[in-house]
Parts: sequence; C-alpha cells; structure tokens
Amino acid sequence: MTLPTRPRVPAHLTEAAGRVRASAPALAAAQIEYLSDIIRMRTYTGEEGPAVERTLQEMRSGGFDDVRTASAGDALGTVGTGRYHLLYDAHLDHNEIADEDEWPYPPLEPTVDDGKLYGLGASDCKAGVASILYGARLAAELDLTADCTVTVQGATLEEDAEGFAMRHLLEADGFPTPDAVLLAEATDLTLRRGHRGRCEVRVKVRGKAAHASTPELGDNAISKMRPILDALDAMTPDLPTDGTLGRGTQVVTMLTGPHTPNSVPSWCEATIDRRLTPGETPESILAEIGAAVGPLGGTAELPIQPVTSWTGLDLSGPAFFPGWLLDGDDPLVDAGRLTCAALWDQEPPVDVWQFSTNGTYSAGAAGIPTIGYGPMEEEYVHTPLDQVDLVKLLKAAMFYALFPTAYTHIRSG
Repeated sequence: MTLPTRPRVPAHLTEAAGRVRASAPALAAAQIEYLSDIIRMRTYTGEEGPAVERTLQEMRSGGFDDVRTASAGDALGTVGTGRYHLLYDAHLDHNEIADEDEWPYPPLEPTVDDGKLYGLGASDCKAGVASILYGARLAAELDLTADCTVTVQGATLEEDAEGFAMRHLLEADGFPTPDAVLLAEATDLTLRRGHRGRCEVRVKVRGKAAHASTPELGDNAISKMRPILDALDAMTPDLPTDGTLGRGTQVVTMLTGPHTPNSVPSWCEATIDRRLTPGETPESILAEIGAAVGPLGGTAELPIQPVTSWTGLDLSGPAFFPGWLLDGDDPLVDAGRLTCAALWDQEPPVDVWQFSTNGTYSAGAAGIPTIGYGPMEEEYVHTPLDQVDLVKLLKAAMFYALFPTAYTHIRSG
C-alpha cells in the first residue's frame, strides 16, 4: 500500500539529502568493484568465509570502527557513536545453482549489461550488502550518523536458516539489542514491514516390511500415506489468515522412505513446507497437523535444522521461522518514508515480502522493530536472471546514508 500523506521534510534533512546526492556518485565505482568481487566468490550457506574477509577489508578501508568477525562468521563494522543503535543487515550467502546452462552469463563472472550487473547472489543478497556498507560509509564521511550508532552486518547462513546467525550474535555474543533493524533484501527501492514465517514439519507413518515378491505379508507405508496426504491438503481452507499478509499455506514438498526398491516399505515420511502468519507457534502447528493425521496413523514433528557456520560453530535448531508485521505508522516506517521524501521528493510504497528474511528473528522472535529496503527486484531472486540495476544500487546506498539523520529526527521529535 502507499500511505497517502507525504512527510514534511525539515530544513536540516533537506540540506543533508543534498549533500548525499552530490557525494554519492564518487563512490559508485568502488561500490560496483566491491560487489563484483564478492559475486566472484561462491558462497553457499556455511561457505561464506572468503566474502566475509573481503567485506571486512572493505570496511577497514572505508573507515569503519570495531571491524570484526562474529563467532558465527558474520562481518561486522560500525560507524557513529549515538544513543540509537541501528543494525543494517544483508546476507553474503546465496542460493545454489540448479543448472548453469540456464544462465545468460556465467554465474560467478559479474557482467554489466545495459546498466545492470548480473551474477549469482546479486539480487539475493550481495547487492544489499554493498548498499548498506557504502551507505554507512557515506553517512560517516558526511557526518550524518546523527544520534545513531550504525552496525553493518554482512550476515551468513540466511538461505538455509533465516535469523540463526543474528540470534547467536544477540543471544550468545553479547551484541547489544538494536533499537531497529534494517534489512537490505529485495524491495525495488520500496519499504517492507513484514512477511509470513515458515516452518518445516515431517509427518511419518509406519507399516511392515516384507519382500516385494510377497507384498501380502507386509503393510505398505506408502499406501498408508495416501489418505494422510489428502488430510493435509484438506487443511488449507482453515489455515490461519492475516488481513495484510494473507492466508498461510501448507504443501508437501518431499516424500521419503527406505532405499530398498525390492521391499515393501516399513515407513514413509512426508516433508511439509508451512507458511505462517504472526502468532503461530510450534505447539499450535503440531497440534493442528496432529489432529488431522493422528487418526490415520500419522505422527508429526518439527525437525532440527542442521546449521554449521563457516567458522565451525554448530547453530542447529528447530526449523521454525516466525512471521511478523510492523505497524504501518511505526516510527521506523515513518523514518523510511521521510528519508525517501528528503532524497527524491516522493515517498515509497510500503508493502510486505512474499519470501522470508532474517526478520524472522529480529522482529518475529526478538520483537525488534524491523523494516526492509533494497535495490534488488524480487522477480530475479533465485533465478538465472540474478541481477541488480546499478542506478538503484547507488540510490539504496544514498538511502542508508541519510536514514540515521531521518531516524534521529523522528525519534527526537
């Protein structure tokens, strides 16, 4: 949705926006070079080390303070010393390549064509890292951190386990709880204030093994799974619904059983992808699914998501990622609108994501006000057309450079 009233831009923010617009182009070449460097690195989840080291190098050369690696492997650097603590987050891991032949350009060879930079992870989410890093750098160079301390997080592990690395940073590493989190995921220069959550559920039914030549001596678990699949499908109309985020979804994505093709299977397991509205819990989900499959002999469980960071840290935990939705009139949303109004004399649309982000922890679990803003476009995420528009890339850096001043104005007003 687009909010109908344009924020009034104070004079000091108009002046600051003018300096950001004038200074940002001088950083464009370096921003593109950094982004190209990390695109050349294959950084599947748990393999982000080289991109983290390159990001730390970029932070040091850009004048960041307290540049370091979190125990889970995230790249961290800080600018400003104000009382409001902002965490700028974007992740360095990317989705795995399904078929390289489908890509118009080699995935690990960044290619500029018609003002767009193509390459694996460009849209999810390496261009986001380049946006927040250069935005924070510009804020520091122009003395626009205002009353904010800004930490840039080149995050890890997001593709497989959204929020697990951030959870460890805040709950185990002693990182102070931010006043707000900004996620530089794909939004096409609009604001996002929430998304559905997700979880994985496994439903299992047991039978009796027998040689496939004498099936009458066994009890085929695959056959017993048929009515369970029907019962799971029948749940769809009754799944929880949110007025903004829409209805939750539930789909069986995998079926597994014993790897013995000449035996009657003694068990069969269905894996379910469940998309969640805010307020759902592991207990409520397992109760709903259990009520549907229990009478048919099925059992439901929430599995443990295995996660090991590139630093060797075991972060495995329940495969549950809660949904969240920030109020449309929250001060954080107002600060985002004000930033865009000051820079470009127009406010951005405010909407929600269809996919999941590290906001599952920051907002969904920890209750930290969270919004999203990034230059990438959702339609290219996890596709062979992975790309970012270079004009939008620089605009996103401008947004993150001015945001601390706008946020300070909103919070102090």
